[in-house]
Amino acid sequence: MDIHMAVFHCADDFLRQYIFSKLSSCQFGLPLLVPNPFTQETEFPLWALRNIKKSWQSKSKTDSPGKYQSRHMFNTPVPVVSFIRLGESSISKSQILNSVISKQKHTVFFHRHCKGSTRDCLLMDGVVEITWYCPAGKEDDVFDDCVAFLNLHGDARDHPEQLEFMQSVSTVNVVLLSEHPLDEERKHISKNLFKSPVPLIVLFSGQEKRPTLENPTKVRLAAKNRNEAELNKEIISHIQHCVNMYEKKTSIELFCDKARKHQFKVDEDKKSCRDGREQAEGLMSLLREERSSSLKDKLLPLQGKLWHDWCRKDKEQYRLKCEGKESLQCQLEAIKNEKAAIRKKQLEAASPPNDFMRSFINCLTSPHHSQETRLYMLQWLRMFLDEFSFGALTGYEEEYLSTWATFKCGPKVKGGSTSTDPLLMKLNTISDNMNATTIGLQHIMRETSQMYEVFKPTKRQKETYELIEALPAIGAEMLMSGLPLELMDGDAAHVPLLWIQAVLDRLTETLGDKKVFVLSVLGLQSSGKSTLLNAMFGLQFTVSAGRCTRGAFMQLIKVDPALVDQLKYEYVLVVDTEGLRPPELSTNTSLSHDNELATFIIGIGDITIINIMGENPSEMHDILQICVQAFLRMKQVKITPSCIFVHQNVAEASAGEKNMEGRINLLRKLDAMAVTAAKEEQIDKPVTGFSDIIQFDVRTQVFYFQGLLEGDPPMAPPNPSYSQNVQQLKNKVLSIAQWRSGCRFFTLSEVKDRISDLWNGLLKENFVFSFRNTLEIMVYIDLEKKVSEWSWKLRKHALDKENELLNQLHSNIIKDVNPKDLIDDFYQVYDPLKEEIDTYFKENKNSEILIQWKVTIDRRLENLNGELIQDIIKKCKDVITIRKSRSELDHRNSDYEAELHEISKNLASKLKDQRLTDQDVEKQFDSIWTDWSTKVANDKPPEKPVNVRAAVEEVLQTNFSNQKDITDKIRGERGLFMLDVKKHGYLAWWKSLDTWHLLHRNPDDCMNQYTQQVTNSVNRYITGKEAEGRDFNDSFIHEILSIITSEINIYTKSNKVEFPKEYLTDLSVHLCIKAVPTFKRMHSSFRKTVNPLTYLKSKRDQYLQMFKNLCKGANSITIFADFLCKQLEPAIKQQMNQKTSRQISDLLIHNHPAFNGNRSNLENHILEHLAEKQSFEDYEEYIDQPYTYFIGFIQEHVKKYCANDKMTNMHIENLCSLESVVLTVNTEVTAEVVTQRGDAKTWLDSFCKELGTHMVINREDLKSIENEDIQNLTELKEMMAKCLNEMVKKMKEQEEQNSGKESFATLESQATKHMLDHHQGCWAQCPFCKAICTNTIPNHEGDHSVIFHRPQAVAGNNWKDTDHFAIEFCTTSIGSDAYFDSIPYKRYRDAGEPYNQWIITADDSTQRYWKWFLCTFQSQWEKKKGYRFAGKGEIPSGWKKITLQSALEELK
Repeated sequence: MDIHMAVFHCADDFLRQYIFSKLSSCQFGLPLLVPNPFTQETEFPLWALRNIKKSWQSKSKTDSPGKYQSRHMFNTPVPVVSFIRLGESSISKSQILNSVISKQKHTVFFHRHCKGSTRDCLLMDGVVEITWYCPAGKEDDVFDDCVAFLNLHGDARDHPEQLEFMQSVSTVNVVLLSEHPLDEERKHISKNLFKSPVPLIVLFSGQEKRPTLENPTKVRLAAKNRNEAELNKEIISHIQHCVNMYEKKTSIELFCDKARKHQFKVDEDKKSCRDGREQAEGLMSLLREERSSSLKDKLLPLQGKLWHDWCRKDKEQYRLKCEGKESLQCQLEAIKNEKAAIRKKQLEAASPPNDFMRSFINCLTSPHHSQETRLYMLQWLRMFLDEFSFGALTGYEEEYLSTWATFKCGPKVKGGSTSTDPLLMKLNTISDNMNATTIGLQHIMRETSQMYEVFKPTKRQKETYELIEALPAIGAEMLMSGLPLELMDGDAAHVPLLWIQAVLDRLTETLGDKKVFVLSVLGLQSSGKSTLLNAMFGLQFTVSAGRCTRGAFMQLIKVDPALVDQLKYEYVLVVDTEGLRPPELSTNTSLSHDNELATFIIGIGDITIINIMGENPSEMHDILQICVQAFLRMKQVKITPSCIFVHQNVAEASAGEKNMEGRINLLRKLDAMAVTAAKEEQIDKPVTGFSDIIQFDVRTQVFYFQGLLEGDPPMAPPNPSYSQNVQQLKNKVLSIAQWRSGCRFFTLSEVKDRISDLWNGLLKENFVFSFRNTLEIMVYIDLEKKVSEWSWKLRKHALDKENELLNQLHSNIIKDVNPKDLIDDFYQVYDPLKEEIDTYFKENKNSEILIQWKVTIDRRLENLNGELIQDIIKKCKDVITIRKSRSELDHRNSDYEAELHEISKNLASKLKDQRLTDQDVEKQFDSIWTDWSTKVANDKPPEKPVNVRAAVEEVLQTNFSNQKDITDKIRGERGLFMLDVKKHGYLAWWKSLDTWHLLHRNPDDCMNQYTQQVTNSVNRYITGKEAEGRDFNDSFIHEILSIITSEINIYTKSNKVEFPKEYLTDLSVHLCIKAVPTFKRMHSSFRKTVNPLTYLKSKRDQYLQMFKNLCKGANSITIFADFLCKQLEPAIKQQMNQKTSRQISDLLIHNHPAFNGNRSNLENHILEHLAEKQSFEDYEEYIDQPYTYFIGFIQEHVKKYCANDKMTNMHIENLCSLESVVLTVNTEVTAEVVTQRGDAKTWLDSFCKELGTHMVINREDLKSIENEDIQNLTELKEMMAKCLNEMVKKMKEQEEQNSGKESFATLESQATKHMLDHHQGCWAQCPFCKAICTNTIPNHEGDHSVIFHRPQAVAGNNWKDTDHFAIEFCTTSIGSDAYFDSIPYKRYRDAGEPYNQWIITADDSTQRYWKWFLCTFQSQWEKKKGYRFAGKGEIPSGWKKITLQSALEELK
């Protein structure tokens, strides 16, 4: 007890109040008068005693006999029996008192004979304790009515103030006298007690017999060597008699008056407590001004019928019914308008906030009040409200019980009672009145939340704005102060999401984004859930029989900093819930409500305690069935909570064998229910047991508790085993990080997102397909951005390496590519990148979420790495093949050049002394050029050109030889492909096609779109071949036919259809014949390339200039340097363009907002781009051919970027950089060759070898100057630098004058290709609305998905058998009861491919953009598709109010 008192002295008033409530529940005595060991003052802890509540059933005629009543003892007058001791005694007074009060021999008052106690005490001496005996209305009750007992510890002589106080309040005094003679002071005290009118019972501890007095109020009893039972019986009998005779009753409220007269220190006299009371009383005065029946309607107007109507409409919004001629979108708009109207009414009802709510908010937000004053105010208000509600409810409860008894005893109506039964109506009215009268702190806080929900989205005056903005801080402050906050409104069964998010945001701002362990509880009604949580953590959840907890409440607990490293979290968030299977709800309503509640609570919690009371098999089946279903739903949406089963009130809970048997039976039930639930949920993966759903160990995650109480209430003490069981459970729960693999704790902000996701998912009927994990979505968006960066690092390296290798191959530095060397080179970039990726996944604050994508991302980048390597190898092999095929030609060209050089040189040596003009020199050169050209032309006669058209026709004839009219088709092809219903016969199979016809699209429209898709694939192939610079080959036609066949096969397989052969033939002929002009151009271009004369003509100006220089007497060094620089110029230009194109791509990817995010971001920018142009034709292309438009979008942005003035500077910078490279090579090679004493040929070999890595320089092209007589290589180096400088200067001038227009076309082409390669992705379109899959991986694994879908009218869909567009969003349809053909939208995946390849979430996440599009281009769209926006396809009026600006703002 000294330890108990030490805690008391160290505790603040709120902790004392909590301790007193727990001591009272445990049937222990409470300190009433406490001497302060430091100041010697006597304290009267009125605040701690004020909230004590007791229940009993009285048999006395004066106090509601037979009625079970629950009262606050503060203001309940009862008889008071005081026990005191005078002198030393071997008999324990407290022990006697315990025997009188408790039949269970419970230690109400600790005494010297208790375990661990001693005779001497330090802090208990002089303490007066109080307890109450509460009868149960039974025959064996000790007393017929409630009686208070006071017990003074120590000798009464030593504590005169306490003794005087007790005498002033007592109904009966019981004195234990010492067996030793009393001193004078003690005798004086005893005489005064005897003379007092207060009845007195004296126990003589030193006497075995004592004569009886005639006065029945003055009793003497011998206590020595007495039978304990007989002595107790006598004491009880005399106390009963005295109490009946002396009808004095006192309450704690009256005790307080006496305490103040004795100048005891009363804790409620503290200023902060008085201020808090004053504020609470001010609020209560406003409350009492209203009639109890209209109280909530007047003072709390936002949580009544309007709020309930809004909640009902909110759920209807996500559960639309396909009824009548009205479209789902019109229904949706009507519901949103109704919700807005209800909010408006709420706003009117609460504008301005009434005096009560304004005063309440001011009390909690005013800077003039301390935190302690606010806490006092809240506690005062809670106590006042309890008292207020208790008084108002008393009459209603009695009326309800009497009406119910009459109803049950009345005659039975055939078919059962109906809602029109007068007694049943009366019961409902009484129940409504009881609900209207009941008001607690939770109702005021609910009104606070509704004020925030109603006022926050509106524009308000400054005063109201400041008031509303302060509200979340109140909720956060309550949580930080250890008070529960309503999470789910129990009356409306709705989560005020805006309010909860704001409170948790404010909590995060105040505490930081701390790690939180969320513990939730589920169980049937009155199964002891709140009691369990209160006992486990010392919480303050409401506890009583019946459906006491409504909805869900959360309470925050801070973890001791010393335990944070061990537990891995900093706070515990405990969520208490209402009981499942409430009797007040109908069976169907209860089942739906309970399933939603269980899903929500289990989804929130890291661990859910599933509480089962008793051993009733049917009750156990109910709770298990609900919970297993909820856990299965969590598994389907990738949430992995844990659970612990607590089986309460089980006899012999410690018996090992019974425990194990019970665990095995429980596991069997869980396994069976898991299998059943999996069938009901139509799970694809087999579920054979409960462990397939969650990680569960039946040996360690099932607890058996004995009953809470030992004996019968209200005097039954708690069972010590219960507390031990609770502690074991607590240790297990809190140590979850040690026993659950992969355990991850959310931060406060993540808890907020999880609550939002779960509730939004539950609003829809199909939770699994409606749940959207906001946190996962945001984390994945960030990951996609990082993957884009990592991919570009690899791709950028690949572009650089490819450029280097191709330069070396074209420069004849290497003859082949070693794949191993290339792989090793890539891994020098890939290995550090892998480390960066590993670091990102490990150190990111959301690493536990990211880990699920680690394997996919690793495989994706590894595949990209391999693909890039293989692509480089393929390109190099192609170059090698081409060079081999052209080696003879290149060698012959080199010989021709050398011959021309020698002829020119000889002629120039003869003419250089004649001082000819430039015109004369050019005439001389033309003469030798003509002779020489004729000689070259005669060396090899020209080959006959290939008849491309004939070759194409021959392949087509062979391939379609079984078609009778193939010749006519080929010869009749005029380059325009037209679909023909009769000819191609697609309408018949279209109508038989369930999965497409049921979308009610225009078949002509869809077939044209598909034809264009195939055409685009073929065009891309032809463009690629042309870019390779190859000659025409008839294998190209075979490949085109293969592409067409492949596209059609994929289409027919995925849509389960067969194309008519006529369609395949006509399309193939059309596309092949259409390609003929391109192939002719390729063939002609290639012939010119391989014709030596054509090649040499391209060198004419170069040789003319050299001839002029020779004629002017230029030396060998000048000729050599000038010729070499002329050869370098195209190589430098080419390399400059390639380098600039890579830079453009890099800058766009890193800096342009359209290209530095994920696919959704890219699509939003495309939509913005379309809106800026507002071209209907562009929209057509984007909707029907998104990839084609995407290519154009990139081309446009690259072109726009290239048109920037900075591009010229970038080009020139790269030119200067390449000049620097050439100069460096020039210097290094010269130094090396001079050291080796080499000649011009050696210098040229080294120069080409070193420079060939940086640009294409073919050594063969320089054979004509390799034999020049150059003695001074240093002079050559200087001449090279001079010529190079002049050349670069000239190139710079050209760039500046022309702004790079000539080379920018090449730049745009190359940069566009780089961008397209990097921004590959999936281009699958939603089968309902044509929204584009946002996955960044082509041919990705798993289902397609998109964040925002479109109205189905965008895809050209119409209502069956009408010309009316279908304007529904597929996400809305899937949340409704609508059908497409005979398949419910909710089960759209049952329609097969392509539907089962898409994940479409049922929600209202629509974009204004496509609504704006349909309104803006309504007439054009109707004309294009042939349908009207009428009937069920009428455009809702709200869509027409959408502006382009609002649509674009939403995109951003």
